[in-house]
Amino acid sequence: MVNTPFDIRPSILVGDTADVYLQRTLTILRNESINPTVTMEFFPRSDGVFCGIREVRALLAKVLPETGSEVWALEEGQVLETGEVALRIKAPYSSFGLYETTICGVLASCTGWATAARECVEAAQGVPVVASAARHVHPNVSANIDYSAVIGGCASCSTVMGARLAGVTPSG
Repeated sequence: MVNTPFDIRPSILVGDTADVYLQRTLTILRNESINPTVTMEFFPRSDGVFCGIREVRALLAKVLPETGSEVWALEEGQVLETGEVALRIKAPYSSFGLYETTICGVLASCTGWATAARECVEAAQGVPVVASAARHVHPNVSANIDYSAVIGGCASCSTVMGARLAGVTPSG
């Protein structure tokens, strides 16, 4: 089991946040008694700072079988190149296929935020940068943005929850 402060909401686990075609796919496969072991790879369409894998691992720890599955991923904060495989999952499809939307969304959002933060940190040329995006986003994502900004190189962030996820003291 993965020990993580990332909360995986029940709506994610039951598939309410998944694209509906993934739910339909699982229904068809279940009705046909088909559950192949598949390998799914996730990769960026542009260079960036990889972020979100801790949250994805928390999800996968809840849904993948204890045996018969493999997960490989780059580390949080690693620089990514366009097309580079960042995450590879090999497991029975029914155990994780429903979560493709969530995994893509978490990795794309967090990587985008971390990459933008890295650009700000580089532009600051050594002046510490504190992330303070919370007032401009929905409160359900403010901690994730702050966490991603710290992974991208910010010295701190403005929300208590974001700081808790990133292991820093909030600032601002």
